[in-house]
Amino acid sequence: MSDALVREPVAEAGPSASRAALEFLRRARREESRRRRRDGFVTLYGVVLTAVVWVPALIAVARAVNAASPQGTPAERVLAALPVTAPVLGAAAFHALVRSAAWRGPVLVDLPTVRWALPLPVDRGRLLLPRFAKAAGLAAAVGAAAGAVPGLLAGTFSPESGTAGRAWAAAAGAWGGAAVALTATGCGALVERYDGRFDGQGQGRRRSRVVGAAASAAVLAGLALAVMTTVNRDASPWTGRVLLWSGPWGWPAQPLVAAVGGPAPGWPAALALSVVSTAVVLVAGARAVPSIPASALRARATVAERMTASVFSLELRQARLATRGGRSAARSRPVLRLPVPRRRWLLVPWRDATGLLRAPARPVRALVWLAAAVSLTALAPAARTTPRVVLAVLALTAAYLSAAQLVEPARLDSDDLRRRAQLPYSSGALALWHAVVPAALLVPGLAAGAAVAVAAGRGGAGLAVLVGCVPALVGAALVSAYRGALPPQAVVGTDTPFGNTAMFQLAGWYLRGPLGALATTGPALALVLLHRGPAPAAVAGWLAAAGAAQLWWAHHTARRLHRT
Repeated sequence: MSDALVREPVAEAGPSASRAALEFLRRARREESRRRRRDGFVTLYGVVLTAVVWVPALIAVARAVNAASPQGTPAERVLAALPVTAPVLGAAAFHALVRSAAWRGPVLVDLPTVRWALPLPVDRGRLLLPRFAKAAGLAAAVGAAAGAVPGLLAGTFSPESGTAGRAWAAAAGAWGGAAVALTATGCGALVERYDGRFDGQGQGRRRSRVVGAAASAAVLAGLALAVMTTVNRDASPWTGRVLLWSGPWGWPAQPLVAAVGGPAPGWPAALALSVVSTAVVLVAGARAVPSIPASALRARATVAERMTASVFSLELRQARLATRGGRSAARSRPVLRLPVPRRRWLLVPWRDATGLLRAPARPVRALVWLAAAVSLTALAPAARTTPRVVLAVLALTAAYLSAAQLVEPARLDSDDLRRRAQLPYSSGALALWHAVVPAALLVPGLAAGAAVAVAAGRGGAGLAVLVGCVPALVGAALVSAYRGALPPQAVVGTDTPFGNTAMFQLAGWYLRGPLGALATTGPALALVLLHRGPAPAAVAGWLAAAGAAQLWWAHHTARRLHRT
């Protein structure tokens, strides 16, 4: 179906009619606009005050760490990895901003404007372009601030940089952050105009999901590469060269790399490419703004309102569900159809596997986190004592995030009781059945990664311990999946002589799953990586007990959630 057929008809408006309608809208919203400006000034004051307090503190901490370390090891690693980490972080920010346009968008109007102004014969450009300009300005300011701080820290780490060098590094980082944010804003406007999730076209929806899954996997792989490059000094230099020229997230990073003495000989050409690409994308986005369908604006306004209400009530799960509310209600087709099982005990694993096949982005993200966990564990024996413990914690965190991606069917069952109404299992038993598919995917995945590491000469006992941590990690992910709604007492907290406990209760409520996984499996992996672990039989017994404890906790959490 052509774009002209699916576009909603909009009445043409003359200049005088549009001017009168927009003037009435401005008068009706004058008080609301004043309130928003006051809130904006207060927020800006808070940001400036925070920067004045914390940026010098960060610089002092960076200098202290660099001075306390022999031969400036942290500074050397940070500067050596900057050609990889700067483009990867820029690509991650670019991906997050463009992905948010699928449910929020840079051009966002409120519900009263959607319901009153859009059906009228008003010039869309005069109504929407100021919102696009405001979103671009805000993105540029936030991006510049977010890039200036790492640039200033990188300049502090550079031994040749004086005051002028740190200022140049901060300015280069600010430009990099602003360029990425502006480019992402222009691309977000194009996503709003051409995204197929709101027009009922199944082919466009499937295409956008496949592209989004591939982009997420690439970004996660880049983040894992950045971590490995920071840890491993012997990383190949060509990786940084390729990433610095990889696109609009690498070009604006080259001035920062050059400012701290890094390998960026062609940074003037990259700066010119960055300026031109940013301007082209912004112009293309501005031209696409007046043609954004009213259905897309209406859906994004509704989702943004629900999202705001969920965030202010600290219901993060409802906020995540609200972001999915803007997607088309049509069911997605699995990339691979599994035959319906003939035995009852295979029903829940079959349904979980089919659900993951309907959302291929989750298995892809799980695979990337799994690769990161294996890589961090394989690199740990070559590090010093303290970095080994840090790498053990990071590896277990990555493995937990991989398990969390695979227990999404359990999370859906905990949110909607109708999904499990016809199943012949109690709540606790169903939670344990949900552990079958994640464990069946994680164990061979980790074993294959360990085999690759052994073939590359990076094998060790830590990889075997990581495989043994799977039951505990899956159980911890199920605990988070069956967490339920946030209790009001956790928000209010309790007043004590040492202060209110709301912050600690909120942290315990949302982080009890990963903290439980780290507490039960972290000591075993850390001791083995430090070559101080007990006998293999004792480690196996410890991991078996940890897995049983986490699975029992998931069983108990599911029963308590559905009993209330």
